[in-house]
Amino acid sequence: MKFFIIIFSVITFIIASMFVFVYTKEENIKIGLLYSASGTMGTNEKPLSDVLRAAVWQINREGGLFGREVEIIEFDGKSDSKEFKKGAKELIDKGVVSIFGCWTSASRKEVKEVVEAANNVLFYPLQYEGFESSPNIVYLGLSANQQINPTIDFIRTNFGNNVYLVGSDYIYPKAANFYINELSKLTDLNVLGERYFVLDTKDFKDLFKDIKSKKPDAIINTLNGDSNIEFFKKLKEHGISSSDIPVISLSLDETSLSKISANDKNIMYGHYATWGYFDIMNKSRNEFSTLLKDRFEKDVVVTDAMFSIYLGAQLFKQAILKSKKTTPEEILKNIKRASLNISDNIYYVDSMNKHLHRNVFIGKVSTQNQFDIVWQSTQIINPQPYPLFKERAFWENGIHEIYKSYGNSWEANSESR
Repeated sequence: MKFFIIIFSVITFIIASMFVFVYTKEENIKIGLLYSASGTMGTNEKPLSDVLRAAVWQINREGGLFGREVEIIEFDGKSDSKEFKKGAKELIDKGVVSIFGCWTSASRKEVKEVVEAANNVLFYPLQYEGFESSPNIVYLGLSANQQINPTIDFIRTNFGNNVYLVGSDYIYPKAANFYINELSKLTDLNVLGERYFVLDTKDFKDLFKDIKSKKPDAIINTLNGDSNIEFFKKLKEHGISSSDIPVISLSLDETSLSKISANDKNIMYGHYATWGYFDIMNKSRNEFSTLLKDRFEKDVVVTDAMFSIYLGAQLFKQAILKSKKTTPEEILKNIKRASLNISDNIYYVDSMNKHLHRNVFIGKVSTQNQFDIVWQSTQIINPQPYPLFKERAFWENGIHEIYKSYGNSWEANSESR
């Protein structure tokens, strides 16, 4: 009888212990992954979601954040800015303390309204047109001054003062070139031409005839998507090589490079791009490259945006660990001046505008069809979403006019960035 009493007591204790464990275990820390898994932007945005999942996998493998796992809740924005707005609301209702994602400026603008109203957080991984600052957005990619200023200096130092601007007909190229034109008023830079074309166009009309007649020292390219394939093909057909007129691209990354070079391995040789991270940097051993190798067990071609979303996950982790509190308010407070050192490159969040201070690199396409770094900033470059040589109101009015030209809304073109 005593034996059965002991057994019963032990079983009761175990059951009670399990009950206490289950009901006292802290909940997972929920974050939102808001991206396009479908639609026209699905191919672009999927690699970013893969990297975020890998970064969270790494955090949880190492014990989570003070013993709590990070849980990703996903929403497919379907390449529709209104769906992104709906998704942000739904994710916040489900208890996420931060959202990672958005690609286009249209989607970011919609989500901006939501996170500001709810006082939540968006980690945005793309380089963008600038002229914006939000207390609820951590801008991880390059701002206009970080990407464009080094590009202009590089052109003037190595090629000359005369440039030709070619871009897709939507917000980011218009905003970037608006900024370039303002910079030209402060320097000896001459803008000889400025042309825009619908996305994925194959008809550049008389563009190359005009370029050949004006003989710029370099072309600054803000074409996006498959327009680049036809652009560089036609450039070569018109006898314009990189040694004649080099092209420096602001939207063309390793993914685009491989697509353009698929049919002609030499078509991109000698042209350039400006980014905060190139795939070749991933060949040297660092914590990011180690994560990709551990997670995917194969070579992964890395773009600046993919690296940026990884930076976001690491900064989020740092903000949580600083106070062991997981509310959006605490994250926003602790993210100020949060910093990382990866392969001796420093990244830190500006305490005022929540943009990243970053190093910047210019890559030149080699015969192996990869970007080799030919220039890098000697120090990290401060982000200036509203460049200091003009008042904030000037930039806001300028970007407003650009939006207005697309129907008084950033929704006018779902591909806008």
